[in-house]
Amino acid sequence: MQTIQANVNPRLLSKASRLFTGSVNGRIIEILQNARRANATCVEIRNCDGVVTVHDNGSGISDFATLLDMGGSGWNDVEASEDPAGVGIYCLSPRRVMIRSSGQVVHIDRDGWTGSPVEVSIESDPCIGTVIEFEDELWSLDAVEPLAVFSGIGVIVDGVRCASENFVSNSASHHPSLGCRIEVRETADLSRWHKPPGHSYARSETALVNFHGQVVAFDYGPIIDNNLVVLVDLTGEPTLIRHMLPARTQLVKNDASTQLCDAIQLEVYRVILRRGHHRLSYEQYRHARRRGIELPEATPTYTIGLLPTGDVPNPVEVPEPNDFCLAKSYRCGNRTTRNAHYDEANAHILAALGDLKEPFLPVSISPSFHGYSWADLPTIERVEVRCGKELHRDLVWSCELICVESIVTTVWTSDGKVFTSPVFAAVVPPSKKASAWSDHSVVVTPDAETRMRSENLWHHLGGWNEDGDTYETQEYQFEEDLNDFWSAMLSSDERFRRRVMGALAGLKPPWQSVAVDSDGNIRIRFVDRTEKIVTPPGIQSASHSPST
Repeated sequence: MQTIQANVNPRLLSKASRLFTGSVNGRIIEILQNARRANATCVEIRNCDGVVTVHDNGSGISDFATLLDMGGSGWNDVEASEDPAGVGIYCLSPRRVMIRSSGQVVHIDRDGWTGSPVEVSIESDPCIGTVIEFEDELWSLDAVEPLAVFSGIGVIVDGVRCASENFVSNSASHHPSLGCRIEVRETADLSRWHKPPGHSYARSETALVNFHGQVVAFDYGPIIDNNLVVLVDLTGEPTLIRHMLPARTQLVKNDASTQLCDAIQLEVYRVILRRGHHRLSYEQYRHARRRGIELPEATPTYTIGLLPTGDVPNPVEVPEPNDFCLAKSYRCGNRTTRNAHYDEANAHILAALGDLKEPFLPVSISPSFHGYSWADLPTIERVEVRCGKELHRDLVWSCELICVESIVTTVWTSDGKVFTSPVFAAVVPPSKKASAWSDHSVVVTPDAETRMRSENLWHHLGGWNEDGDTYETQEYQFEEDLNDFWSAMLSSDERFRRRVMGALAGLKPPWQSVAVDSDGNIRIRFVDRTEKIVTPPGIQSASHSPST
């Protein structure tokens, strides 16, 4: 009777830093890869009462001794093309496992994994291929299918056939020296299996490599185009493209990965050239030219206005003219002066709120686009804010708010033009009276109360603090503070009057007059001529019929 014994192959030492970890996904892919290497065309998986049975129709196991030869799995014929881990059936350790193949059967228990002899028996009813049976968590369709769809073999889970499709199309470019095919696709053209739930193609993961069913995402270099994803499909030819073991979630950085990135970049540039438009940075555009690809300039990409939007609350919006021409707009010069951010804010406000004879349209252009001809626009060189007589000042939210009789903002540009107009808001350096922690002051005219949305003022007065209360709570408190500012500016009694009017605003039916006496009784006359008396607690309120 033959016996087999666990043996740690010296070959394993060279892969010690990439050993298999034993997740359920890892076990699934390891077993599927073993079946594929045995030339199986079909694998059937069954789950029953905590026992998983895997049956493939491959060539079977000719030498059972290789099962427990960790690091020496016997896949020498695919070593050059796949770099098998040599973990093999050890992915199921320390479970009790039964294996049938080539007319033989073996039962491996916990001691068998660690060196105790394990008997191999002859079975009277040989099976086709290989059958593996072991206890494990459920190998569900949801767990198996993403690992089977690009494996090139048919996989059935509890009677349901997994989806199966090619990782790349026939138009993919063949790179035999790398042992792969490369295809660049628009993200919208990917199948749902290329973008599984929870996976996002961030800038650091713009290429997907299919290791015969195991897909690894990685960053292939300096090209950033979120609309494109690169697919790399290993063909089975000799290759030094490797993934990290045991997790199999990263590419090994070696000469082959460097050559792969080089090939990918050329493929991407060629696709962009055929597409005819792009939003690559100027440096990426120059990189393509150095590689011999003459791309057109990037599509003009800009944001109207100079203040960031998207965060709440938003600044006042700069309207876009109907016949917008980028060449007639302005960008801020590359200035690093202390007052540069005041100039940007005031140029933005002038464009949004000013009454100008000639359109003045400032735009923001990412520094990554500087160098393109369309980004070479005239610049805003100087901004001046002149304020009239001060009417009132107070600390509102986190900045000093100052009301003045008038504000005039003037902008000088590099093409010799001057834009000037009265406005009803501006941002200026903090005054000597301002709080030490306030980095600027906001000036407004009385018109700002009715002509400027409070959220736009809030943007300049500190905005929402994510470490504080909810947005709605902070917004309500800001509205109260701003209302108090306007009230105090008008008269000492205006705040009181506004609070009373606010309390009465919700009365229904509409009220005509309200009288309050010193005992706390409130007499309300409504427009329909009915009356109501509201008394302090404990005294019944009274309603009356229409007066005669």
